[in-house]
Amino acid sequence: MNPALVGVALAVLAGAIVAVTARDPRVLVVGLAVALLLVPLVAAPLASPLGLAARFAGSILGAYLLWVGVRDGGPTGGSRIGWPSEAILGLAAFIVGYGTHGLGAAPLGPPEAQAAGFALAATAVAPLATGRDVVRIGIGLIVLLQGALLIRVGLGGTPGDLEQLLGAALVAAVGGAVAALTYTARMDGGGYTLADGPRPRVRRPLDARPHDVGPHGARATDVRR
Repeated sequence: MNPALVGVALAVLAGAIVAVTARDPRVLVVGLAVALLLVPLVAAPLASPLGLAARFAGSILGAYLLWVGVRDGGPTGGSRIGWPSEAILGLAAFIVGYGTHGLGAAPLGPPEAQAAGFALAATAVAPLATGRDVVRIGIGLIVLLQGALLIRVGLGGTPGDLEQLLGAALVAAVGGAVAALTYTARMDGGGYTLADGPRPRVRRPLDARPHDVGPHGARATDVRR
């Protein structure tokens, strides 16, 4: 067991728990940004400087795009089960992931990466299953993506520069998609929930319709009389 990697992995889990449970948009974006920035460090050996720079850039861009989508909105729905339950669930999955390192095969990466990946995947279950708004579901998708990337590190070892670049682009793309949906939901109904159907059109009164006015300024109904 590497105490430094365990500490970083637990910090990643803590950031993810804050992201999936906080109601304040500023707090959840900060928690998500912490988790995204620390995920590439849960590896042994560390990626090359180019790979780390790409992952950091993708994480910052994804978190910033999400911040753009929620910064002018109100509080989100928060967690349906609360942060203590999320923490217990994440820690239990962390232990399971650490104890099953390799999943029956010879692993190439550190057990802490697989443990953190299991923990993030378990943390993402509640927002994905019970989320009622775009922000909750989007946060769950981003956390689940990070969990999958960590499990890959734990099983296959540290990714190369090209894979790191692709992972960074994927994180930024998901963050941008969530931000776009969040903005659309806010413009559609004022909240973070997408409308079930098109917004109803408001019909103007009969006297206010321009086609009811005749050639001499009289209404069509008056002319027919």
